[in-house]
Amino acid sequence: KCFAVRLRAINHFVSKKGFNIEGLGPKIVIQLMNSGLIKDATDLFTLKIGDLKSLERFAEKSANNLIKAIEQSKKISFSNFIYALGIRHIGEQTSVDLANHFVNLRKLKKASRDFLINIPDIGPKMGESIFNWFKSADNVDFLKRLEKAGLKIIYPKKKSNQPLQGKKFVLTGSLSSMTRETATQKIRNLGGQVSGNVSAKTDFLICGASPGTKHKKAKNLGIKILSEEQLLQILEQEKAKPN
Repeated sequence: KCFAVRLRAINHFVSKKGFNIEGLGPKIVIQLMNSGLIKDATDLFTLKIGDLKSLERFAEKSANNLIKAIEQSKKISFSNFIYALGIRHIGEQTSVDLANHFVNLRKLKKASRDFLINIPDIGPKMGESIFNWFKSADNVDFLKRLEKAGLKIIYPKKKSNQPLQGKKFVLTGSLSSMTRETATQKIRNLGGQVSGNVSAKTDFLICGASPGTKHKKAKNLGIKILSEEQLLQILEQEKAKPN
């Protein structure tokens, strides 16, 4: 793979929605690649403080901080792990859906093409992409090297009868009581799905201040539009219900 492709894959891997390695921005990734210290993301877990101290502008403190951040990233949620792999067509919400659907990585790796494409909201294009990714010899080797790095994947606990199970949300505009990332997580914790795009399958549009074109599209499609206050009421009501 060429330098640009490998760089993009590593940046995706370490991003906030992936391994979330603090302090490892694109410039440092390029520096590590140019120095020959890393060729792909698995090499990050073999880095030592001495490797970094030999690089320009890397003092002992910054080297220590980065090694510590890499070590901490080894404990990762299953959905973040799936996202970090950079499987084509698989975004944040689909990574969450796959993590909730499969008990562990082993079962996801062994899933057949037919099984994958018949999972709700996956379909042929994404199912084919997932199947092909796990069947690639290069990716099989990549996963083996990741497993040797001592990762601890946190698998989601199976929850039945979640109050927002199967409901699809889209957020638009800015929220005042929380960030959109926090709102997304709260909805997902109750079984809801959050997408970036409005479609006929969307159940609710959460509308904050200064909404964009999603508001108009949702209105045209007859999708229920909720205010931030209404979302907070739903979250509080469902949270207060006994399990």
